Amino acid sequence: MLPGFVEAHSHPMMSALAWGDPVVDIRAVHEPTFSAVIAKMRRRVAKAKPEEIIWFLGLDPQLHEGMEEPSRDLLDDIAPNNPIVVQTINFHGVFINSKALTAFGIDANYNPPLGGKVFAAADGLPWKFAETAAWQLCNRFYSICGEERKKRSFEDWVRKFVRAGYTTTSEIMVEPGAAPMLYALVKSRPNPLRIVGYEAKHLGGEVTVARNFGDDDFRMIGTKLHADGSVLLGNVWTTSPYLNNKMTIKGMGLPENSTGHSNISEAKLYDLVGKYVGEGWQMSVHAHGDRTIDMVLDVYERVINEVGAENVSGPLRIEHCGIMREDQIDRAIRLNVACSYFLPYIHHWGEALRDYLLGEERAAHFVPSGSASRKGMRVSYHCDSPMTWPDALVCLDVAVNRRTMRGAVLGPDQRVSMEEALKAITIDAAYQLQMEDKVGSVAVGKFADFVILGRDPVLCEADQILQIPIVGTVLGGADTGDFLRASSN
Repeated sequence: MLPGFVEAHSHPMMSALAWGDPVVDIRAVHEPTFSAVIAKMRRRVAKAKPEEIIWFLGLDPQLHEGMEEPSRDLLDDIAPNNPIVVQTINFHGVFINSKALTAFGIDANYNPPLGGKVFAAADGLPWKFAETAAWQLCNRFYSICGEERKKRSFEDWVRKFVRAGYTTTSEIMVEPGAAPMLYALVKSRPNPLRIVGYEAKHLGGEVTVARNFGDDDFRMIGTKLHADGSVLLGNVWTTSPYLNNKMTIKGMGLPENSTGHSNISEAKLYDLVGKYVGEGWQMSVHAHGDRTIDMVLDVYERVINEVGAENVSGPLRIEHCGIMREDQIDRAIRLNVACSYFLPYIHHWGEALRDYLLGEERAAHFVPSGSASRKGMRVSYHCDSPMTWPDALVCLDVAVNRRTMRGAVLGPDQRVSMEEALKAITIDAAYQLQMEDKVGSVAVGKFADFVILGRDPVLCEADQILQIPIVGTVLGGADTGDFLRASSN
């Protein structure tokens, strides 16, 4: 029995919206080649109702063998009579056909929201959408799917977290105005999973709820910004360029020697961070590229100096931190900035990072959580569902072994002990969520939140971590198996 697992960065509601019927799953785990993806899309379109919008999710430039960016002509050929949208597995990009332009009311005058980008097809009309422009389309589709589907799918995803051993997680991109709905869902039945909320602020504006809205089942404590995008889409800002090869140029559509870009100017990032930190919110910023991380640290330091460290609701956070340098880790620690590392990147895409995207040296130092832990940072690990499923054991396996799912080892110097890894998914993750006084360790006065495992992970052989059975969880002294059994009936 251990303290219940805590995931400081996740999206249970976003996962609920993104996956499940009627979304069509085209991930490489099901369709390993690009040609198989196209065949599956054609089969689904053949069964479609007239004018039905079909959403395909999971296009993977790194894992779909033979992939090239799907052109407007190809998408029109697949679905001449139905609007279709194809979303990448990293969730930061979508491609649409001509019928989808009409269905979503998009024309040549379309202007993407703050932080969004749009690329035109050969006909000059929008075809590829990235970042907030892609998410704008997502939200319109989710609205079409209806409220009942949202509630039903949310319960499905809560079960996934519980079965993975989590007792506390976060919703780190709550849409403005959605917090009361989420709170009502959480309180509508005995709660098996605590959720800490951060409102998405990529469009700026006022926060739509009061700070600390909710209770210990669901509480809003922070705001979230996106300073760059996905390493797998090529839109993160780096000092050294991506490698030049078929995957990066044809599969990802990058120019040669691309160093990506940020989603937001430093001036705008400073305005927003200063605003929300000044209002007392904890700040969380998504940043993968090292140039982006420099910008975020510059902004954080400036804001801390202006408001005073004692007035910062902390720790200030940086999310994912893929291409993070050693000097940036040192600087983050000096500023009391905590990093949440997306370790399953190594598990799922490690070989692609090494061989096609970044090269051996940068891949070995990708998500450098080991360095951060040894230098004294209180790090956390996350799976970032809906991109990968909640799986604490994968996080532990990568932290201890730095091993991909195919068995390669990337950056053995970033390994940590199991004891150190467990802190990152219990007490240190709780610290990042400002819940250290209530969860994350077994102590008098804290909630009785536990995970029960079939083997002691500290004594487990390193190559057997992924086989540790997760027997169940307890939340506030209550067996969450009752929730799982009720949900399955």
